[in-house]
Amino acid sequence: MECTASEASRNISITVEVASEMSTADDSLAISENSSVAPVIIEELDESAISSMDMDINEFVEAKALQIKEVTDVIPTCPFSLPCTHNKDIVDAEDQDTSLTADEEDRLTKQFLNGELTFSEYSSRMDQDIDLETIESDASRRTIGFDHVAVQKIMEPKPHKANNVRQKRKKRVLPPVLQGLMGEANLRFAKGEEELAAQICMEIIRQVPSAPEPFQTLAMIYEHDQPEKSLQFALIAAHLSPKDADQWVRLANLSLESGDMKQAITCYSKAIQASPKDISLYETRAHLQEQNGDKKAYLRGYTKLIHQLEAEDGEYIMKYAKILAKRYMQEDNNEQALEAVETIFTKCPDLITLEEVNIMTELLIALKQFKRCLDILVKYTNIQVRYKKKEEGEKETTANDPKSEKEEEEEERSNAKGKATLAPSRSENSYEIESCDVPDNVVVDLKAKFLITLIELDYISIAEKLLPKFYMRENPEISGDLFLDVAEALMGKKEFQRALVLLDPLVKSSNFSLAAVWLRHAECWVGCNTLDKAIESYEAVRRLSPQHLGARLALAKLYKKSEHYDKAIQVLYQDPESDTLDPDVLYQRTLLLFKVGRYEEYFSSGMLLFSRHCVNIRTKVELNALARATGVRQRLDSLQLRRLSCGERLEDENAPTFIANARPSEKNEFLLFLQMCKLACKLNKYGFLQRLCFTALTSKRFKKRNSHIIFLCLISCIHNKDSFYGYNIVREFVRVCQRSNSWNLLNIIIQRAEDLRHNRFIMRLLGRDVFSYLHIMHANNCLVSGTYKYALNGYMSLFKVAPSALLALLIGVTQLQMACQKMSAKKNQLVIQALAFFKKYMQLRGKEGQQETYYNMARAFHQIGLLPSAIHFYKLVLKEDPGDLVKQHANLLDLRKEAAFNLHLVYLQSENHLLARMCLENDITI
Repeated sequence: MECTASEASRNISITVEVASEMSTADDSLAISENSSVAPVIIEELDESAISSMDMDINEFVEAKALQIKEVTDVIPTCPFSLPCTHNKDIVDAEDQDTSLTADEEDRLTKQFLNGELTFSEYSSRMDQDIDLETIESDASRRTIGFDHVAVQKIMEPKPHKANNVRQKRKKRVLPPVLQGLMGEANLRFAKGEEELAAQICMEIIRQVPSAPEPFQTLAMIYEHDQPEKSLQFALIAAHLSPKDADQWVRLANLSLESGDMKQAITCYSKAIQASPKDISLYETRAHLQEQNGDKKAYLRGYTKLIHQLEAEDGEYIMKYAKILAKRYMQEDNNEQALEAVETIFTKCPDLITLEEVNIMTELLIALKQFKRCLDILVKYTNIQVRYKKKEEGEKETTANDPKSEKEEEEEERSNAKGKATLAPSRSENSYEIESCDVPDNVVVDLKAKFLITLIELDYISIAEKLLPKFYMRENPEISGDLFLDVAEALMGKKEFQRALVLLDPLVKSSNFSLAAVWLRHAECWVGCNTLDKAIESYEAVRRLSPQHLGARLALAKLYKKSEHYDKAIQVLYQDPESDTLDPDVLYQRTLLLFKVGRYEEYFSSGMLLFSRHCVNIRTKVELNALARATGVRQRLDSLQLRRLSCGERLEDENAPTFIANARPSEKNEFLLFLQMCKLACKLNKYGFLQRLCFTALTSKRFKKRNSHIIFLCLISCIHNKDSFYGYNIVREFVRVCQRSNSWNLLNIIIQRAEDLRHNRFIMRLLGRDVFSYLHIMHANNCLVSGTYKYALNGYMSLFKVAPSALLALLIGVTQLQMACQKMSAKKNQLVIQALAFFKKYMQLRGKEGQQETYYNMARAFHQIGLLPSAIHFYKLVLKEDPGDLVKQHANLLDLRKEAAFNLHLVYLQSENHLLARMCLENDITI
């Protein structure tokens, strides 16, 4: 554009000296220090022109830099009475009130030019755009070869005085002076002086950053040498004059050529805002969004389109509404699909065909809107429904009767509000269906949907009259899916016998004798309580679909009910090497194996079930890592470190895989674990018991039952005579709970211990109490190890504090042991003292333990060789009444057999074989 002299101005030639001092952003054209002198034609204005200029004082006020916050999109309330999606495509951004100040615009433009913002973000913030397709989540920033320092100097906002008043939005029209300067820039560009033209454009941008013309010229200047830079200026120019859809399409194509698909999508969104009814723009953008993997934006775009189109564009409304409905139905989003189809019924009811009616009724049935589905079928097909008033004495009406005045007024009022009147209005409380007529010319799909609607509305008797006409005239080989839909509706109402009428021809057909149909067939026989036929149908399901675990569970339940347990076990079998295991099926099979007494398979199946949350123990050495740790996580970490040190992995290779299933519950599975422990103990499988209990220690599912499992581990170690790992466990028990039962368990482990670790443990705990079981155990250790003086000292100290029969017995035994030593002095005195403590033991023990005291006295005399006294006390054991407690637990407490055996040994020693034999025959022989 060439600037010429007019009536209000004349042209003069001025030489502009560009020096290095003029390089600041406030009063320079951003020309480098080395720039040469260049003649610039500037329009000189006369006084009248100057006085007529619109001088806005805000143009010359320096403003402070503002902190720009990201604008939050606001979703307007949908004004339509028709159900619609409240997405961000409904209202264009051009209709919104954008209130960014000039300083904020300058800052955003500077950030975009510096590569700090993508165009999508720049556009959305500048316009406070509410279109979601234009917002990119990609945080990457592409930088281009701008002179960042120069741009920053040009676009830097001037400081502003502190006030809270927002500036007015700058106009996008250049004032007359700058229009002339803009023409000079275009003239210089046309003459090939691109550098000077660019400098002039940058000066104009500094003064009026919201004008599109300088950006358009800059885009043309850099088009050949720097296409990417040119594209950025063109995008800003288009954003400042956004009403040109063709310009946006051109920029979208350029963005695609540069490989920026998101930017192209943004440009098409801007083009759609400029021309909201151009269908080709929506199609192109949808294609790009689909390529970009943004399915939600794809659907939102077409949703906006069908809302933008009017009734005269009925073909396109139907086309895109069907596309939307199909996509939403594939995603099982029936609510959105219904809204799309409703647009067809609202905007172009004259174009509705049976195809749209079929889609609409299918969606209404899926959403359980059966009354509305009935109204649609009655309105758009030849189906006739006769209604009657529930109250007596009212006139009967039909769906095809002329509407009453009240009904017509209601329909006109609803149409005036923009609502679709899809069927004659019937009050749900006042009318009920009396009879129906379904002509033969109604397509079979709609017949089936009508039957389903009647069944769901509890008009079973009316539907039953129409069923024979349906299944006798329709071919199950062709319409088998519809037969199945009606049958499932009947099953939902517990009408199993009627459903079998529809399922029988299906299972006999060639096209629909499928696993799903046989499954419904079996469920109907179960509902009819006909177990034999139900088993046959479930066997057909198992044959057609071996992986259907639900059917196998149901079949096993029927076999179990029929007491065919072996068949049930066979049905529930899963191959751990090839199948993905269902824990519930495995659990049910494990219980059945226990019921029939197949214990080896029972243990294997139970361990396989626990393996999904427990770690398999490979060697006995690994028990050490599990017995010491206090929590599940610590145990697993310790086990993993041990395996890593051996070059092994924590997970087993070729481990079975399980599907995610909450069943069996944690409680039921733990009860199964306890059942397995009891059975293993009963069968004397103590090695397996120990492995099972220690395996449960690695279970995160049983972590709340940690103390219970640890106790079972200790019991398993005692039964399996494993004192090493048992001691590691019982030591923690004693530390936490110092009760008599805990000391007894420790004593049991110590009696079978093969090392002396417990001595150090006991010594560390001594000295806390004057009397405790720990002191007795320490004295016992001294007695067993042969240090009788230490043992005697310990027993005597405890006896002085708390005399007891046990301590008296232990003192007597210790003194007898000392008396029996070869080198001991004062043997007679030790024996006398020992017998005195035995006498004290008998007194403290009382009559309840008389048999026990007689036997121990006999053993003492027997040990020191006083055989007559030993014989006397052995005979007392045999003659005295043992008492009720001993009789109740004779296998544990009765000592008569032991006394008789020792007595026979005494007789043998004295060579009295006859009396020895009598003792054996009278008291020991069974």
